[in-house]
Amino acid sequence: IPTYLVMNKIGILNTRAAVILPGLVSVFNFIIMRTNFEAIPESLEESAKIDGATEVTIFWKIVLPLSKATIATIALFTAVGYWNDYFSSVLYINTKSRWALQAVLRYMLTNTNQAMQSAGVTVASATNVTAATIKSASVVIATVPILCVYPFVQKYFVKGVMIGGVKG
Repeated sequence: IPTYLVMNKIGILNTRAAVILPGLVSVFNFIIMRTNFEAIPESLEESAKIDGATEVTIFWKIVLPLSKATIATIALFTAVGYWNDYFSSVLYINTKSRWALQAVLRYMLTNTNQAMQSAGVTVASATNVTAATIKSASVVIATVPILCVYPFVQKYFVKGVMIGGVKG
């Protein structure tokens, strides 16, 4: 209720910003990134300072490249979280034509039997399309984009595991 009232007060209800802004900053992700930054040896930063690098240069050329695995993990978790989020669309967006895909799929899955009956059972019986078939197809369609993204991010997971496993 408080976030809804805030979105209403600042006037962004029924916009994409209302769906994106509440989950934009996560304290958990900040803690993970801070822990990752603290794990980077200070000797790397000191040697860069001796070579004349500024704080910004050290961050962009040393710290961020060493943190790619953590950033990729957080990015994937955030993307999957937004992809699976249907409640924010239903809560903050009033018109169904602006809902996110997951909200539309949820609406379709919960109302498939009613929609098929109102559309006419003759179409379903003529094509052998049942409510279960429609539900299964919609779940597969909703899963495919995340399955396509995962292979590109997987290399960062492997690198992160290998970095964590090397001692010495």
